[in-house]
Formats: sequence, structure tokens, C-alpha cells
Amino acid sequence: MLLALLFGAAACEDEVPPVGGPGTLTFSVVSPTGPKGAMIAQLVGAGIVEVSGLDGRLFEYRDGDTVRVMVVREDAGLLRFTVQLDDTLDLPRVDLVEVADSDNVLRADLASYRVEVVR
Repeated sequence: MLLALLFGAAACEDEVPPVGGPGTLTFSVVSPTGPKGAMIAQLVGAGIVEVSGLDGRLFEYRDGDTVRVMVVREDAGLLRFTVQLDDTLDLPRVDLVEVADSDNVLRADLASYRVEVVR
């Protein structure tokens, strides 16, 4: 029993919690049906410093603590963007508003889509 507790404590020490402070995170749209052509997402939260595109062209509109982001690709593929934050532990809420497939047809149901954050 004592050995199990010691090994358990050692395993917990190896896990390093994320460190807060300024930084940049990558946000990626995860699609259940493969590559997409465009998306619009809305980010809400204090501390959003800058948004930049990784794939395709990025357009943004800011209103207070809300940033609406649109990523458009020439050819279908990954839809990713980076967000520079004042504190990487204080993530903004991200809502997908629209997703278009490779033929620029809007997806009717976004329930199976999600936005993944990579630290």
C-alpha cells in the first residue's frame, strides 16, 4: 500500500500544470467530414490581444471583448488560427457560427464540429 502511494505521488509530480501569462495558442476547427473551405467563429473574452491566420486568409471584426473571425481557404484544408492572449489560462469562449465545405456550401448542422485548442 505504501509503495502504491509513493509511486502515485511520484507520477503526480511528473505532471506539470499549464503555466499562465501572456502567450499564443492555436485554434483548429475539427470537422467530422474532412477538409473545409471556410469558417466563421466568434471569440468572447477579455484579454484577446491579436488573432492571426495559419491557413488561408483571416478576417476579423472586433467589438469590445468579442472578436468575430473568418478563415477562408482557396482550396479545402485545415482551418486554423492563432490567438495571442494576455493570460493563456483565461481562454475565450469560442462559438462556431458557420462552416463551408470545399464547394463553399454552408453546413446546415454544426453539432458534430468543434474547435480544438493547442497550447
